[in-house]
Amino acid sequence: SYKVCVGMDDYSDKDKLCLSVKHDFPHGKYNKTTFTNDVMLLKLSTRVIFNKNVKPIRLADMYDPVPKTCLVSGWGVTSNDNNWMSYKLMEVNVMLVDNDLCDEENVYCSTGEKGPGEGDSGGPLVCEDGKAYGVISAKASTLQLYKYTKIPDKMEWIDELMKLN
Repeated sequence: SYKVCVGMDDYSDKDKLCLSVKHDFPHGKYNKTTFTNDVMLLKLSTRVIFNKNVKPIRLADMYDPVPKTCLVSGWGVTSNDNNWMSYKLMEVNVMLVDNDLCDEENVYCSTGEKGPGEGDSGGPLVCEDGKAYGVISAKASTLQLYKYTKIPDKMEWIDELMKLN
């Protein structure tokens, strides 16, 4: 079972709202070995009420240009020295790169020492225009290469699920 908490940037935040998930929709062609189609939609048990701490985000589509600078955020581990999840929402700027492996797998990629940590999977890749372009997916273990599922490539699947559910 899943729970989704909104309106918080610190785990102890008093204003957060946690909702149960009514149904999960993993992508039908998800491959847990290669992390292909690493995306899931969650239908919440109740609607989220927007306020100063909770706002919707626009999703990029295939007509949006490929961005270069983005921001990733998550609650994952903050260093290789510990296995504890962060109690504070962390964020880091990343630069998307062209890479043969990423082109072959049809994912966005960033490189470098700074990027998403273990436990950040599923977090957003938000770029220059404030739209969500991707979902944090995986890290290539031998490289400092971070992979993100492309939201524009999944919009048809997202739209179809939204209509049916």
